[in-house]
Amino acid sequence: MLEKKYLELVKLVQADIEAKKWLKKLPGIYALAKHYSVAPATISKAVKILSQRGQITIQGTKGAYISSIVKNRPRYRVIGEVGLVQHRDGNNELKKMESEAARHKMTVLTIGTSIELANTSPEFYAHLPVDGLLFTNSILQKPIAVGLREAGVPFVSVNRVFDVEGVDWVDYDSPNALKDALATLSAQGHKRIAVVGFKQDYSGLFNELRTIHSSFCQEQKVDADSLWYEVSTNTEFWYLHGDNYCRVYGIQSCKTLMNQNQPPTAAVILAHTIAEGFCEALTSITNLKLPDEFPIITMSQNGNSHQKMSCFYGIITLPSMERTVKAMDILFKKINADKILPPVQVLLPMKIRLK
Repeated sequence: MLEKKYLELVKLVQADIEAKKWLKKLPGIYALAKHYSVAPATISKAVKILSQRGQITIQGTKGAYISSIVKNRPRYRVIGEVGLVQHRDGNNELKKMESEAARHKMTVLTIGTSIELANTSPEFYAHLPVDGLLFTNSILQKPIAVGLREAGVPFVSVNRVFDVEGVDWVDYDSPNALKDALATLSAQGHKRIAVVGFKQDYSGLFNELRTIHSSFCQEQKVDADSLWYEVSTNTEFWYLHGDNYCRVYGIQSCKTLMNQNQPPTAAVILAHTIAEGFCEALTSITNLKLPDEFPIITMSQNGNSHQKMSCFYGIITLPSMERTVKAMDILFKKINADKILPPVQVLLPMKIRLK
């Protein structure tokens, strides 16, 4: 009965938003409670539901900003892509975006990323000459989402978003993949299993992964902190080391982990380019034979074969093409919608291919 009351109130607030009673942001909770003659706790619940649906964006003490559909917004026939990493073996993901856009008679504009720009001028993205935006590598932040929603610019994140409710996103099911990898190595008798990856500034994903790893280590009665390696974001490390940054990160992580009093006996490495550097360092500082004496499970887009894949015990396939197609499909639907659609959030399963 109480839930029905919330939903009825949501309809009232939504109708007032559509009637342009409020333009950019909702009044405060107490003002709304007075307006609708309900308790503040009741209106808070209704506002929360609107946030989860992407109708508004709650930005801390600043208030609840209203999402909008701008029906007379110019059409450019362009999709903006923000944050895609340029891979050394060519960017198949970008090519897939371009082919999907071409099916809709559109083109793709790649937009370089700037942490400073995202922090100081998040409204920049709302003024780009594009019909919609795809955000990759956890670039999307709450101020950017607020600006895009106010401007009526459709957007989709090609990463799971934790700190903005009601955002459309498509991502890999990394948590379950990590659980599977740890279970696979544990079945081989390993307890001290390291996890190596870049730090993520704007994503709760690594917090979730770290919790999974900590729980595993607790069950094995080993110290989790000494087996978890994340000391820098990929952007920071790229600025320091250039195009070879993943290999350098892998080398440094290996030396740090293996020089401990109790080093790991196996590892899950969250990018094959990092894992290649890890293998290189491991063979130079130890006599261990790979992968038999030190099994490594790593991740690779679509199971691509690389020069040093033979040293890995297993590869977690990242279905990047499937992720791209799904994200583009969601974005095209949002671009052509005449109302705000319910958010679509998809986790794609990943499989481990053992050697």
